[in-house]
Amino acid sequence: MTMHYYAEVHPRVSGNLAFMRKLEAYDGFNIPDSPLGEPAPLPLVAACFIRRIHDDKRIMVNQRLLDINELHLVSIAQGALMLNADMVLTRGDRPMIGKEVGYLASEEALMILKERVKGIKVGLMLSMRYGRGFIEERMRSRADFYLVLRLSNPLELRGLDTSKLIPYVLVETGKNAKVIKRINQPHFKLSELEGLFSGLREIGVEGVLLSVPGDHEALISLIRHFA
Repeated sequence: MTMHYYAEVHPRVSGNLAFMRKLEAYDGFNIPDSPLGEPAPLPLVAACFIRRIHDDKRIMVNQRLLDINELHLVSIAQGALMLNADMVLTRGDRPMIGKEVGYLASEEALMILKERVKGIKVGLMLSMRYGRGFIEERMRSRADFYLVLRLSNPLELRGLDTSKLIPYVLVETGKNAKVIKRINQPHFKLSELEGLFSGLREIGVEGVLLSVPGDHEALISLIRHFA
């Protein structure tokens, strides 16, 4: 099974088409939704820019549930479907401006989309900080795929349906070390990537999502680590 490589692209960066063209080697892109709760262009707008130059790439747009109701959720999904983009549901960080709506749980939102927007592919977040029982229960949902958070070792995924799993891989570079430290999640140095990718391929993981917060230019140089 071929493992895919996806790049996390901040919405503000997506409008730089010259930069996006340099990411041609990636199989697709993920667009976060107001990371850290800070205002940012909507992921669906960013997806429009990316689709202009990457017609055949997979695009995954994140959608924060803290900020929306059912109407907005379905409307965003209809837009994603028009762009041939997948959706990823996330609770999201507390907003830095305004108040939370925050009554839609991920599983509830997933069911709404599956019933009202036929053909949309929807992913959920899957955090390894929870127990094995919770993780296995989460994977019994109707989600089409899962973005895996806080993965430290490929062996943690053994026994799961890895064909639906896309681990976040936080990458530390010389430029973003302080940012990575503030995030305080499992991360990997450049020298560790090839071994990590090899281990994930061996257990049949669908793909990896490379995230380099604070150093988006490094996404270009990471391409050399692909098999």
